[in-house]
Amino acid sequence: MKKFLAFFMPIFGALYLSAYIRSAMLDVVYTDYIRIINTYLKDPFSPKPYFSKDILTRLPITYFERMINVAFFKYSTMFDMALGVIFLSLMGIIIGIFMANKNLNLRYFILVMMLVFSLSQWEMITNGTGWVHFFTFFLFVLHFYILDSYVHRETKVKFSLNIILPVFTILFAAGSYSLAYGLTLIIVYVLYAIKKKNKITFTLAIPVILSLTAFMYSYANSYTEHAGATTESLSSVFSRNPVYFVLFSLNTFASDIISIGIVERYEIGILITSIIGAAVIFFYLYALYLNFKYKIYESTAFPMLMLVSGLFSHAMVILTRWIFLNPLYAMSSRYALQFGAGLIGVILTFGYVKIHINKEKQSMSPLTKAAVSLFVLFVFLGNISTAGNEIRMAKYRLESFEVKMEVAKNFENESDETLKKVLQYHNPKKTREALGIIKSKKLNIFSE
Repeated sequence: MKKFLAFFMPIFGALYLSAYIRSAMLDVVYTDYIRIINTYLKDPFSPKPYFSKDILTRLPITYFERMINVAFFKYSTMFDMALGVIFLSLMGIIIGIFMANKNLNLRYFILVMMLVFSLSQWEMITNGTGWVHFFTFFLFVLHFYILDSYVHRETKVKFSLNIILPVFTILFAAGSYSLAYGLTLIIVYVLYAIKKKNKITFTLAIPVILSLTAFMYSYANSYTEHAGATTESLSSVFSRNPVYFVLFSLNTFASDIISIGIVERYEIGILITSIIGAAVIFFYLYALYLNFKYKIYESTAFPMLMLVSGLFSHAMVILTRWIFLNPLYAMSSRYALQFGAGLIGVILTFGYVKIHINKEKQSMSPLTKAAVSLFVLFVFLGNISTAGNEIRMAKYRLESFEVKMEVAKNFENESDETLKKVLQYHNPKKTREALGIIKSKKLNIFSE
């Protein structure tokens, strides 16, 4: 039954997200697409833009996908979105197979699938450029699953995959996600090498370290534009407002439970969201503690890999996004995918611990059981409320895309302010250039 659900639920999730996309989106370029068009679509089949020191920050895998999209789909944003849903579904299947093999309780099974296909990710789902992020997390989960299998039963094929997968992922797809992913792998490799006194496991860290070094070199030679970010130093902001960093960090974790849409709709105060964030941090750490208390890592590393990668993702966002000086900034939907991986790791840990203690004829204290059950309930309610809010918002998003479509088609006659506001890109001149490129090549909205 659960093996059937491992495939059925991701397929159902894909249909669910596809229906949402159809109800909320139109096939029109905007925001990130403007930058991408100006950078790559003047000659979409030329690899020349990638011949630079910052190549790894440009996500080389997108070059091949972009060629296919231009050649066969006239640069359709819907094609990009469909790819994102497909890779998210493949990720869901891998997690589903893990849960089925471990015979996790059905409620945990369902909750994890709800997190995989959560509409808290709406911004990434509906921005077609996000397909590569879903592809990356599919690769992460695939590798975590194979690594989990390898540390418990070593084979030459698994060893080879544990070298090839992270190198490919870091060099071709992961971009800035590489840091959280790579650090997670290195820590786990070293821990298992020490535990099993196996130097071969330690050698798996070498290609990861080399790949990360190459990425960091590429990143150091890249330029990222942060519209609206402060130019003040961290020390200057901290000396002026140290509480800001506490609030920013807590709200980063709060977004695992409650979306910014819900916060804004119900005018939830920052004190409440900070308390939620503190609770989420506690349960992250508690789940990590349970992995060691019950030695779960001896039978499966998968939940811990997901959990630790999620913790590192939170840390990376905190360290790189404080510059926007908004304590709620990291609650944005664009970070839900990477944060969700960690939350899935927490839920998988709780689900697996329940099976483990039943086998060992152990038990949790009533207080611990109640706390875990309450946390699981909050995660469920947060997910349901977010889904309800985003489904409610779908018609308004569609209306905004109808306006985007009209403005984009008439870009030559629109004011700079209108282009900036409607197509959500800070440089109207660049917006005109991008739309001029796709018009001349008869792509996207000009393909008819």
